[in-house]
Amino acid sequence: MRLPTRIAAIGVAALALTVTVVALLTYQIVRVSGLRDVDRLLRQEREELEASFPPLLAPAEADGLTDDDLRRAAQQYLAIHPGSDRHMTAITVAGDTFTTREGPEELVALRERDALPPADPGRLRTVDTDEGPVRVLSMALRAGGREVGVATVASPLDEVREDALTSLVRVAATGAVGLVLGGVALTLGTRRALRPVATLADTARRTGAGDRGARAPETGGDDELSALAREINRMLDRIDADDEERRRLVAAVSHELRTPLAVTRGHLELFEAMAGEDPAAAAEVAATTRAELDRIARIVDDLGAIARGASGADVVVGPVFAPDVLDELRRRVAGLGLEDVEIADPPPVVVRADEGRLAQSLLNLVVNARTHTPPGTRVRVTATVEDADGATDGGWLVLAVADDGPGIDPAVRDRAFEPFVTTRASGRRSTGLGLPVVKTLTEAQGGTVELDTGPSGTTVRIRVRLDA
Repeated sequence: MRLPTRIAAIGVAALALTVTVVALLTYQIVRVSGLRDVDRLLRQEREELEASFPPLLAPAEADGLTDDDLRRAAQQYLAIHPGSDRHMTAITVAGDTFTTREGPEELVALRERDALPPADPGRLRTVDTDEGPVRVLSMALRAGGREVGVATVASPLDEVREDALTSLVRVAATGAVGLVLGGVALTLGTRRALRPVATLADTARRTGAGDRGARAPETGGDDELSALAREINRMLDRIDADDEERRRLVAAVSHELRTPLAVTRGHLELFEAMAGEDPAAAAEVAATTRAELDRIARIVDDLGAIARGASGADVVVGPVFAPDVLDELRRRVAGLGLEDVEIADPPPVVVRADEGRLAQSLLNLVVNARTHTPPGTRVRVTATVEDADGATDGGWLVLAVADDGPGIDPAVRDRAFEPFVTTRASGRRSTGLGLPVVKTLTEAQGGTVELDTGPSGTTVRIRVRLDA
């Protein structure tokens, strides 16, 4: 069953339950109200009996009441109060029962069969009879200080029940009509209101089928469905961007690994062809092959560091003497034969860092500066102490790698810390992983990295916290 149909069915069921409850409540209210009217009528008749019957016996009380006096008084009262189409009064005195001439058909039929409800003085009760339920109120008649008889006022409840049933039927019929009309309106309204949901489902199906350009229509409203459409579109945009980034990264990794693999394969083939005839040439080929394999290993290590992120990077943070880091950097720069690199002496401070990773990050920045600047560009590495506000009274050690080259192309400046983003300005091979690796490793040590570039050069600053 489709969602609009289910919701409409639930709404119709709720309406049906409401109509049923209202109908039953109406039936009960009408029945109770009718019963109260009947009880009020019976009590009025009882009060009339209490007020009118004793005076009829007063003239005879002086000489002593006889059975004939009682019978005569009962007949006089019933002649004055002949009953109605709603009630009948019966008076039993001296062993005889007298009733009003008029009365409801049900009670007349019971009287003819001598089946009127028996008296039970002092109680207001409902008695089931062959003619239906009858409401009965009885009272004792007293005169001369003694009980001389019993009076009973009765009223049938069929009319009350019929009125209640009629109200029930009317409410039920009206509710049924309202239920049909409400059900139709609810079904149409639900389908219209949930039409955007169907559109969202269609968008999801199209996206799952490979239509990456599928988007949910946005109405610009402020309801939940409009907000859902906007968020789904944003999610699809992010998925497309991530997918594009993934394809770009895969292509970049493939490109970066293809060259050293091709060089390695070629040199291995050359090594096989030489077959030991020229040891010096073989050694040169082996060295070149090892260098290319080392390059592949560095690319894999850099990718692993970026994939793990700052929270998963392989760093061991502890007290590190800043001059030791710069001495290690000098040795690595000399080993790589990099020229025009000036490394200033740092202040003798201790920082919270990983010595090897910090030196690796600085080397990446130096190599990055030499790779992406023209020959003859000077690179300078400096270290200063700053606090968090930029004052020179402690807090942070700032390691800066600056060059006086032409700066980073504005087209890629904002993406400089993304993997495989490179200008390749000098024509030398570059993976575009230097800055991303620096950022990942520095943040893993609790530090920060910032980039400042322009026509007069580029400066990258690494901030690591001083050891307390």
